Amino acid sequence: MTPVLEVAGLSFGYDARPVLDNISFRIDAGESVGLLGANGSGKSTLLWCIAGLLRASGTVRLYGEPPGRAGRTRVGMVFQNPEDQLFMPTLVQDLALPLVNAGVHPKEARRLAVERLRASGLDRQLDEPATHLSLGQRKRAVIALAMMREAGLLILDEPTAELDGRSVRQLTAALRGIAAAKLIASHHLDFLRATVSRILVLCEAGIMAEGQAATVLDDAALLDRAGLI
Repeated sequence: MTPVLEVAGLSFGYDARPVLDNISFRIDAGESVGLLGANGSGKSTLLWCIAGLLRASGTVRLYGEPPGRAGRTRVGMVFQNPEDQLFMPTLVQDLALPLVNAGVHPKEARRLAVERLRASGLDRQLDEPATHLSLGQRKRAVIALAMMREAGLLILDEPTAELDGRSVRQLTAALRGIAAAKLIASHHLDFLRATVSRILVLCEAGIMAEGQAATVLDDAALLDRAGLI
């Protein structure tokens, strides 16, 4: 089976300081993988390299091919701050925009956006600006936005940052309802335990460990060495 994402020998640094060194892993269709690391471990940098926002050495393949426009349209990216992705006058316009840009008729794009918002529990807010939503609602809205073009791979950068417990539970439920493969960067241990099946531990510019989520999260010595507990 061709993986949806394959990373091989990826390295990146700022000036002379290496941030990522020889990173290699793959994610198969429908698989949920956690990228676990302490603050400053390079999680966001790795996601940006995969998304093509930073130029790294090594190889990234999407659906078996080098990243191109067609492949990247099948990847949904969720940044840590929803304000980076929600900027239209209303929430439904935010979600319809990528479809309109792809050539979908505006009325059909709005209909599909309304359906996605309703499925996300945000139908009451569809004609409001994102600034009127709570942070938890905005984060769920960005996930809905990332899936508007039926992405096969969803990449999320610290999705639980600044969320309270209830919002984390709602976000967890939203992610469980998405069949796409997922790569979730986080240092929120309980959240990863509830959302992913496999974990990569990023530390000192490399992958320190990789394994089933329960095995990694129950290894206190490993988590301590990685600066996570």
